[in-house]
Amino acid sequence: METLLYWAVVACYCAAVVYIGWRIRVRRGGEDPNTVEAGMEFWIARRQLPGWRLGISLTSGWLMLGWIAFGMSQIYMYGATALWILPIPWFILCFIIVAMVPFVRRIGAVSLPQAIEKRYGRPARILVAVFSAGVFIAWTQAELFIAGMLMSPFLRIAPWACMVLLVVPIILYTWLGGFRAIVTTDLVQFVIMALFMVILAVVAVVAASDASSGEIIAALGQASPPWSGQGETFNLFFLGFLFPAVLLAGYLPGWMIEQDLCLRVQAVPTTAGARKGALLALVLITVFVLVLPSVVAFCALVVFPPAEGSPPTAIGGDATGIIAAFIKSMPMAVAAFMLVGITACQMSTVDTFANVSAMAMAYDVVDPLLLKKSTPKRRLKAARIISIVAIVAALVCAFISERLGDVYYISSGVLSASIAVPALFVFWRRTTTPAVLAASVAGFIGTVGCYYYEYKVLQTTDARGAHYYLNELPNWLHNSYGYHYVATGVILSLITIVSVSLATRPSPQHLLANVKAAPVDDYSQFEADATALDASAQG
Repeated sequence: METLLYWAVVACYCAAVVYIGWRIRVRRGGEDPNTVEAGMEFWIARRQLPGWRLGISLTSGWLMLGWIAFGMSQIYMYGATALWILPIPWFILCFIIVAMVPFVRRIGAVSLPQAIEKRYGRPARILVAVFSAGVFIAWTQAELFIAGMLMSPFLRIAPWACMVLLVVPIILYTWLGGFRAIVTTDLVQFVIMALFMVILAVVAVVAASDASSGEIIAALGQASPPWSGQGETFNLFFLGFLFPAVLLAGYLPGWMIEQDLCLRVQAVPTTAGARKGALLALVLITVFVLVLPSVVAFCALVVFPPAEGSPPTAIGGDATGIIAAFIKSMPMAVAAFMLVGITACQMSTVDTFANVSAMAMAYDVVDPLLLKKSTPKRRLKAARIISIVAIVAALVCAFISERLGDVYYISSGVLSASIAVPALFVFWRRTTTPAVLAASVAGFIGTVGCYYYEYKVLQTTDARGAHYYLNELPNWLHNSYGYHYVATGVILSLITIVSVSLATRPSPQHLLANVKAAPVDDYSQFEADATALDASAQG
């Protein structure tokens, strides 16, 4: 009976989001696909996204159960010092997003790689697009992986089958409605996900209160996070001051210029509206993505205390099963709703990441290289097909996934070193195309190479799963183990882009002129800027 109920609620939800995509397709069905407007509609909703929708859509995209489950596990294993891994950088990032809105809109471009092309030329666009597609396919893969793990116990089918079940409706409504369908379903998904997080937090706090006789804070003070030890739960700097410095330097640049973030900021009609949306996102993300999941993670230390220095089987050996463990304690009707919440969370994230990874390949590689003389109708059809291919590619990768850590670590490092550094340097007029190409490649090699050396050569794990180095390192360096590579890749990319820029000829004036002195709000001007390079390529 329970299994039938779970299947019924998931089926109803999937039908609802597909219906939304179909309705959008019907409303837009009378439009001529042989226009530039058709492409603008599919990728950026013709820049008609209200500011408040930006805030909600961005929050929905950040409610990533893969990332959140991973962040919870790190808080459980380390205590407060793990807040530096996700919650604190994301909180800082929210303020940065508000400040950077006008800068994003100073270049008339639909995608981030296209903005790179306007400043540095087409080779830079292609290289950054390839790296961008790889990063977001990896993130899509990770979110599908965690969805399969979370949904499988409810539906009583294999995790891979749950992943397929999740992907099919995403393919349908993305094909039907494009970006507009994604941000519309985000609205529905946000309401469900917000309730999901509130219920999860309330259940966790009540369970922790029962387990500690109402003394949750005192119990946490005596708890023993497996990787830090007794009395270290509230120690924000257990791993020293270098640890947060390395994380902020390595991860923040990449998260600042994520393609899904830039796409949403550009999709709002005015800069003022986009900034209001970013402010709304700051509030919503703080509450639902940062505070509530962190509360749940700390409560898990009380409800599911470590045994002999390891997490109990109830939450898994790596502590990524905290969400599922709390849901299992809920009444069947509530658990059914939570299953819908899991489905909504993962659909919202997967469709966003799949969309931007497909955009990188379709709009920034295939379109300018292979379809530059094709009609808008053919280009739109290619965009739809590549969007589906991106989702399927991520699904195949998810089938062979074994852990989340490697995916998030490497992809976030590459995002910062190979994509963010070139993107942030568009405002330095001395930056040159050879410097961008060299920095992007150097950042990739530095990140991946240092990751392999740090994790596969120097480092090993003990019986509890804690990491340690085979060779003795100074304490100040040892405490930030496992994260040196993220800063190394960014530093190498920075050194490369500055030195090569100073050693090569300055960029021509026509490229420098594409970075406007003020944000571009006029849609006709934005459309002209965004299609200018494509038009010249077809000429």
